[in-house]
Amino acid sequence: MLRKENIEFATSKSLDARGIMGCLEKINQADVVYVVNPGGYVGKSVSLDIGYAYAKNKPIYVMHPIDDPPVMSLVKGVLSFKELINLLKHDENLEM
Repeated sequence: MLRKENIEFATSKSLDARGIMGCLEKINQADVVYVVNPGGYVGKSVSLDIGYAYAKNKPIYVMHPIDDPPVMSLVKGVLSFKELINLLKHDENLEM
């Protein structure tokens, strides 16, 4: 769906050989961080990713509210996938 909308994206479904450093590099390259978190759950690694993205001033969006209030406080918003695409297509402040 992102390709159809001409939106560049990278995913981090599994750790590559560089482990957490690979995820952090992808965050560095991102304009926006979107967390797919079924049921609101995020583990330790994703919490670390969210904290890193926040420290790098990356806007962070999640699919579902996060169960951990301190981590949720770092998140800019809760968006469905379609809402995210709409945001990416229409937000003039994002560099793409």
